Amino acid sequence: MNKGFNVQKALLLYIILFIIINLLFLSFWFKFGVQSSIKQGYEELQNELHNDIIDNIEKNIRDNKKLDPPSLFEHIAKKYNLLLIVRNSKYDVIYTNIENISDREYLTPFVVNINDESYLISVGKTNTINTISITKKFMVFEIIFVSTITLLGLVIANKILVEPINNTVKDINNYKFGIKPTKRKVTNEIYYLQNEFVDLTKSLEKEHDEQNRIISAISHDIKTPLTSVIGYSDLLLNSKLTKKQMNELQEKIYNKAIHMKDIVSDFDDYLLSHKNRTYTFKKVNVRDLLNNLRFEYFDDLKEKNIRFDINNKSRGSNIIIDIGKINRVFNNLIVNSIRHIKEEKGHIIIECRDDKDFYYFKCIDNGIGVDENNIKKIFDPLFTTDKSRKISGLGLSITKEIIEMHNGTVKAYNNKDKGLTIEFSISKNIDIEE
Repeated sequence: MNKGFNVQKALLLYIILFIIINLLFLSFWFKFGVQSSIKQGYEELQNELHNDIIDNIEKNIRDNKKLDPPSLFEHIAKKYNLLLIVRNSKYDVIYTNIENISDREYLTPFVVNINDESYLISVGKTNTINTISITKKFMVFEIIFVSTITLLGLVIANKILVEPINNTVKDINNYKFGIKPTKRKVTNEIYYLQNEFVDLTKSLEKEHDEQNRIISAISHDIKTPLTSVIGYSDLLLNSKLTKKQMNELQEKIYNKAIHMKDIVSDFDDYLLSHKNRTYTFKKVNVRDLLNNLRFEYFDDLKEKNIRFDINNKSRGSNIIIDIGKINRVFNNLIVNSIRHIKEEKGHIIIECRDDKDFYYFKCIDNGIGVDENNIKKIFDPLFTTDKSRKISGLGLSITKEIIEMHNGTVKAYNNKDKGLTIEFSISKNIDIEE
């Protein structure tokens, strides 16, 4: 996927930025809002202390010298609503009405004498700072800040989420009416999904075209022998024929019917290989697998006088395969070779070897081979070199499908002298199904 922001990262980044910006603005507000209010309150306190309060304290001390110092200072604190910390000459606290006496940031100290005893008084005034005003300012600031960030977030979310989703939904709806979607530059997961949808539509259209080609090809392949069957049947019904002629027509009808059955079987196998991908893997002896081919195709090979050799060079004794599917592979390859061998001395060789990870098989014949321009197309569905279209061209496509399900590959090439070799591999790393 593109290296641009995805939605999850963008959301996380936005939250982090929101927190950082909020902290910065709070710091700014505290410095220029709270501290300025505190400084203003402190300055007002200093003015009041110097102008009135200290003079009044000293006057009360002169007027109430008979009171003991703690009672005197308690009287003064209540009368003027003050915060006091009073220490004697030994710096011992003899009176305070402040819970945290270590916090003296806003207390003004001065010294007084009572009965020839010096006292250090730290004095402040309650409710000097207008906390209600500061709180109101804070509330207004937060409302404005959060509202701004929220609106900005909605704009960003619309750009990176809502707009791409709407575009994708629009393309999906348009596709229903035949308008093809186009890919977009990937900046987040939504447009990545959009491009995946575009790839999916192309895949569906390709598959649809392939299905149409298959239906057309099957229809064409069946129509020709079916026309012959109808013609031969009409002759049987409406003509006076000898017994020999009738037998010949019946044989031709039978052969055409068998041919149509083979076409339909190829078509069924092709559909099954695409729709039913259930494979049952079992351990099979390699020698038994190859030797069974001698008996399976003995009659067909004998009929066309084709020599059949097996060359097993594999070191391993067992192979894990779906035996039914692999037999279908060998059937496609051997029948295809038999069909294209025109020589009187035909020859088919099956070779097998292995290494650490794969078994390798070859089917080598001395048939007519394949034009080099078509060699890469023979595994495509419906491709056939048979100009008369006697086969549907699905066998090698099915072969490729089966080999790939065994984690292998398949390829074809013409031999140096003549004939064709088809080579395929089967992985040794397939799990056995219990």
